[in-house]
Amino acid sequence: MVVARSVLPLELTAEVTTADGARFRWGANEPAQSRLRNFSFGTKIGEGFSQGQGQLPRRFDLDYPDLSLVDTITFVGADGSVAYEGRNSAMPRELSDTASIGVTLAGWMAHASERKFTEIYVDRDQAGWGGPSARRKAYLLTNGFTPHDPESSPDPTNNQAQLSTVWTGGWVAYKPSGEAWYDAGPAGLIGRVGYGWKRTNTTNMALPPGDPNWTWLVVVASDDNATAQSDTGNLVAAGPVALQTFTATTPYRYAALIARYGATGVSAEGTRWGIDWSKLAVYGAHGLPLHTGDPGEPAGVYASDVIRDIARRYCPRLDPSGVVDSSYVIQHLAFKDRVTPFDALQQVNKYHLFNLAVWEDRTLHWSPFDLTDYTWQVRTDQVGTSFQAQGPSVDTVFNGIVVSYADLLTGTRNVLTPDAYPELRDTDPTNPWNRHGIDRWDELELSYPHLLADALQAGRAALADRNRPKSPGQITVKGYIQDRAGNRQPGWKVRAGETVAITDHPNDAPRLIHETGWDDEAKTLTITVDGPPSILDAQLDRVTTALKAAGLTS
Repeated sequence: MVVARSVLPLELTAEVTTADGARFRWGANEPAQSRLRNFSFGTKIGEGFSQGQGQLPRRFDLDYPDLSLVDTITFVGADGSVAYEGRNSAMPRELSDTASIGVTLAGWMAHASERKFTEIYVDRDQAGWGGPSARRKAYLLTNGFTPHDPESSPDPTNNQAQLSTVWTGGWVAYKPSGEAWYDAGPAGLIGRVGYGWKRTNTTNMALPPGDPNWTWLVVVASDDNATAQSDTGNLVAAGPVALQTFTATTPYRYAALIARYGATGVSAEGTRWGIDWSKLAVYGAHGLPLHTGDPGEPAGVYASDVIRDIARRYCPRLDPSGVVDSSYVIQHLAFKDRVTPFDALQQVNKYHLFNLAVWEDRTLHWSPFDLTDYTWQVRTDQVGTSFQAQGPSVDTVFNGIVVSYADLLTGTRNVLTPDAYPELRDTDPTNPWNRHGIDRWDELELSYPHLLADALQAGRAALADRNRPKSPGQITVKGYIQDRAGNRQPGWKVRAGETVAITDHPNDAPRLIHETGWDDEAKTLTITVDGPPSILDAQLDRVTTALKAAGLTS
């Protein structure tokens, strides 16, 4: 005798939680005005729970305690599992044959788009440094110093850009001061500065022995005139220094590199004096741990630390406990122009292309996609199941990638190819281009400055995403779907970022679910697998859009 396995009913019940903590229920067992009709919702990669909508049969000229904007609405099944969690974002009214109030829902990832912020996690862009302000120059002149703007030039030892606080002798009736200033912006605070330095001219510029009128130092200042400051103290006896980090006792908006001679004197005409500064890195007052990436370069930050920091400070209603630890060191990451947390998260994620989503309990998740096995399974011969497939195409398969970008350290436009950088090549013997001995390379153009290591990491992530096994298509399932163990589950349990296999296709590989849609009225699930755009395109499109809005791209 075969015992039929019981399955969960498909019906969903909604719980509304208001701002003051009051709770209300919508569902089949509730009064007619609390039964949501035509309910549907979706999930998407990069969002988690996405949009939802439905209608309540109510008079539209009245207010209701369970219908307020931003209230959390959670739909659960009979087993208590969450099908959808979002918030009330709009309530369109309608009067036709009957009156109704629409309920438009947005997933809680929308919380990451409500405000903008600035933060300097690590800024390696030398373009952020400039000369002293007019107020600073006036102050220097009043105190007997003649100000000199900084100069930029390549370091002959490594061809990296260096910033020089210098002047050319001689000087007689004044005291020279070469200064470079960095402004973190009205809301910015600088906590640390990374730097290296060497003397432009070794004559009489070192103590001991040497001329005691020489001073050079790194300053973190309250304003563009250093009314209050935290500084390294005079560095004359300490170097030259290849790489060092100064931590300010008090975070301030400005940083300065200063080299000066504290007395009038005489120097040979045409002689160059001052300090060459290199390996410059500005860190905000975020307090995140710093990690060494490239040896000999300033420390950077982990993506996981940044994602948690953004969520905690700028999306306080999200719980970042679903963020896994990462280990790649991002060596340049600065949001000096105001940006939404959502756009910032996308930019951070481009170095990994992990699954970024907000699920139940407003928990922010960030972790690698698991494509080694499938979460769900379907068969094309199942009643109510259909599958439309695009099929494989050479247009989406590559065995290398070329990365173009502006180099932060040299100021030049670089092109990285698989010939020079083997990590940008796919050597998998099953790759059809490798089997036929043909080079087919993709192109990735990064629209804002990068360091070499970060450009390579973005290229590696892009190539891995491009060559991930794909079979674009759409699956439609009526009512129930089987999980990995073969148990029938309500279709509303399937989520973007999971995987599905068509088990009556021979050797069918797990397919990544990009998007789902559940029609609760029709009890129908629609699954989009490996659908365009790719994860990378979605991320870079978001980053490029944000940069264009900030005026950072042409």
